[in-house]
Amino acid sequence: MNAVTEGIDAIATTRVLIREETSDLSGHGSTVERVTRTFSGNGSGMDIVVSSVKAYIGAINKMLGFKDRTVVNSSEERIPISA
Repeated sequence: MNAVTEGIDAIATTRVLIREETSDLSGHGSTVERVTRTFSGNGSGMDIVVSSVKAYIGAINKMLGFKDRTVVNSSEERIPISA
């Protein structure tokens, strides 16, 4: 957390990092590694709590967006094609 300005009208900026509880397997060929993804969010406001909540929501939105993209990509790969 940082203060952009000083005094009674100070604006706080906050950065939050969150990590998934589960880790994914990632790799190419015979090399597979367990990957734990970290997502960040930034927020600002005149109240520290508001700034922190905005940052947390931003990080959660990034995590959910990433999960949606990976679910779509993995389901696209599994669609059988018949000739």
